[in-house]
Order: sequence, then C-alpha cells, then structure tokens
Amino acid sequence: MSLSIVEQFRAAPPGTLYGVHGDSSVFRLALIAAGYTLLQGVPVTLVDGSNRFDLYGLAEFARRTAGGRCTPDELLRNIFISRAFTCYQMEAVIAERLRGFVRDRKSPVVLIFGLLDTFYDEQAPLRDVRLGVQRMMQALQGLKRDGVSVLVASTDVGPVPPARRGLLPGVMGGMDKVFDMGKQGRGQKEEGKSLPAAQSAVKAAGHSDKDKTQLSWTGPPPPLPSSFL
Repeated sequence: MSLSIVEQFRAAPPGTLYGVHGDSSVFRLALIAAGYTLLQGVPVTLVDGSNRFDLYGLAEFARRTAGGRCTPDELLRNIFISRAFTCYQMEAVIAERLRGFVRDRKSPVVLIFGLLDTFYDEQAPLRDVRLGVQRMMQALQGLKRDGVSVLVASTDVGPVPPARRGLLPGVMGGMDKVFDMGKQGRGQKEEGKSLPAAQSAVKAAGHSDKDKTQLSWTGPPPPLPSSFL
C-alpha cells in the first residue's frame, strides 16, 4: 500500500471501496491507514479472515505517532474486531451483520483482512463459495451506499485451487480503487506505488525493516479491542 492510500484514509472519504493486494505487508500497511483514521477519532471496524490483526503493532503505532494526542488504550478503544475462521462465518459477518453493526456504532471505516482466505478451502463446495462471495460483494455495495469506506487487504501469493483463482480478481474488480503492491502497471484501476515506497511509509510511521513480522512493544499489555460476530 502506498502513501497515497494512507493519505486517502486520513481524509476519510465516505463511501469508497478500496482494494489492496500483494504480499503480506498489505496487512501491516492497512493497519497504519487504520491508525491514522483512529487518531482522527473515527471508529474503525475490522473483519479478520486471515488472523493478521496485530494488536501490539497498532498500540506501538499509537505510542510513536500520536504525539501525546491519545494513549494506546484510547486508540484501541475505538476499533472493533471480528474474526472469521470459515467461509461461512466470513459470509455471515459481511453479508448479515456488518452493515447494522457499523450503523449502530457509527463506524464509517471498515477494514477486511483476507476476505477470501477461508473461501480457498476446498472442503467448501465451489457453488457455496461463489454464492457467498456474491452476497459479500452485494453487502459491500450496501456499505458504500451508506457512506462507509471499506479497505479490503488481501495477499495474492500462496497456493489457490485452480477453480478459485478468479475470485480475487473478481473482488478487486468490484472495488472503486485498487492498489497492486507487487506488480505495478498490470490492470489496476489506480496505480499503487512500489513496495519500496510503501516500506518508506512504514518507516515514516516509526517502524523498521527488522520488524516485518512482529512489531516490538515495550509498554504494558494494551487492552483488547471490542469484538463482535
């Protein structure tokens, strides 16, 4: 993800669907976008289908970036997390519960990590998978009409069953803006900056290349965000 998408989330444009895909760095960079949104006092809802939410990383972001405006506790109090471990759970959260939840909590920004990860499980019939993805995309369009901005962060590396390889391009095709972090200039609607540029964004937020997989945290344990499902 580039500095551009972080800046767009800082500005909190309403009702835009963003897609960002590439290697696993998309999740940490999406959290930086969420961090800047939270610093504005805007509640953020995160649906995690890939177990990539980094509580300590976000707390560290607050400690280094907030500049005294808020504590990690205050920042984390404004983010709501739901985790899905099967494609049926992910579909239920996105298609049935998410829209009402963000309306009730007045959360105009939604992050979705690994929207399709559980749909690659071949134990789920392909017909169910296709119907599930279709229902989720309809739900995302409903959020858009409600003025909720959504960022879908997905990896496009790793094994994907041949019959399901078209799912991610299909999802990204339904987004308003797409950032391809790994391969520029190959069909994206809006060109993302190169991965080195994205890594510069991470450094600007106070993180180092050595912390790619696990950010350090030297303070007391941060509080767990509120959960819903």
